[in-house]
Amino acid sequence: MCYRIAMTDAVLLMTVLLSACASQVPQNIRQAPADNPSLGQVREHMSDYLGQQVRWGGTIIETGNREDTTRLIVLGRPLSKSGEPELTDDSAGRFIAVVSEFLDPKVYAPDRRVTVTGTLLRTEKGTVGEYPYHYPVVQAKTWYLWPRQTERSYFYDDPWWHDPWYPWPWWHDPWYRHGYPYRHWR
Repeated sequence: MCYRIAMTDAVLLMTVLLSACASQVPQNIRQAPADNPSLGQVREHMSDYLGQQVRWGGTIIETGNREDTTRLIVLGRPLSKSGEPELTDDSAGRFIAVVSEFLDPKVYAPDRRVTVTGTLLRTEKGTVGEYPYHYPVVQAKTWYLWPRQTERSYFYDDPWWHDPWYPWPWWHDPWYRHGYPYRHWR
C-alpha cells in the first residue's frame, strides 16, 4: 500500500513539474495587455496611444545594432491567442522594436518571427523603398523569437491507406502504392 502511495505521489509530482516547464513563452507574450491597440489603430491615430503598453509581432525585416540597443524592423502580422505571429500575408504595416541589449543579427535574422511587448514611444520617419513611411517605435520590455517553421514533405506508404479518388482494385496495385502518386503532407 505504501508503494502505491509513493508511486502516485511521484507521478503527480512529475506531472506538475512537466506542466510547469511546458511553455517557455513568457507570460507577457502569451497574454496581451488590457486594451491592446492594433498596429493599424496606432498608425491611424498615433498621438492617442503614446505611452500605452502594446503586444505586437510579426516577421523581422532588418536587425540593426547600435552601441547600447538593437533595433528590429518588423512587418506586423496578426497574432494568435498565444501571441505567435500567424503565417499569413495580412499585415497592418511595419514597426520598430527597440531592445536594450545586443541581439545577434544572425539569430534575429530576416524572415524570423518575433513578438514584443513594451511601451509605445514615438514615430520615426523613414522610407520603404522610396515611399515615405512613419514607423511606430516600441521600447521592448519582453520579446520572444519563435522557433523556425520548417516545411517538410513526407512520403507516407501505408498499406491500409485508401485514396477515395481511386477505385478499390487500384489500391492494391504495387505500381500505384509505391511510386505514383506521391503523397505529400506539410
